[in-house]
Amino acid sequence: MNRARIVDAAVRLIEREGVEAVSMRRLAAELGAGTMSLYNHVPNKAVLVDLAAERIMAEARPYHVDSDDWRDHVRAHARAVRELARQHPRAFVMLATRRLSSQAGFMTIEAALRNIERAGFRGKVAVGMMRAMVSYLLGTLMREVATSPELGGIALSPYEDVDVSAFPLSAEVIDELGTYDHDHEFEFGLELMIAALERYQEPD
Repeated sequence: MNRARIVDAAVRLIEREGVEAVSMRRLAAELGAGTMSLYNHVPNKAVLVDLAAERIMAEARPYHVDSDDWRDHVRAHARAVRELARQHPRAFVMLATRRLSSQAGFMTIEAALRNIERAGFRGKVAVGMMRAMVSYLLGTLMREVATSPELGGIALSPYEDVDVSAFPLSAEVIDELGTYDHDHEFEFGLELMIAALERYQEPD
């Protein structure tokens, strides 16, 4: 028994059943060990979940862009985050709610800030821009993994008939509202975020 083996088991359990399934007792049973033996290597569940998140974050593939344009770097980074979410759909919620002070955690922060610096922003403004981008990515990707059956999600049921007189604008686009193209929506939202950064670059 060692920490690496315990963390591996936690990652596998999260991938199968989600982070809510993790407990020291459950992992001990998975490993065929006594519960107390796990505490010799991991002090508690919170630390274990952080270690599992770090393990998954460390799997993120560095992206490469043959361009000096900051927009291309922002796009490539965002797509790399999406790839990680699709590879680990059940764990992505866990990644989104952990503050990792490790090398794995800071690698993606550093990359995001570097891309924003390429656009000409540093300091407090850069942090605000990074957080806005993160909020977009987390929102759209959590919806994607939650509503994609191939990723373990649940397909959304279609909308019922809408009262045209009460909701005329909704009725006008009811077919569009009832369908999802995750590739298109991700890229559309990403371009909106980039356009916002471009607008912020303009002088008042």
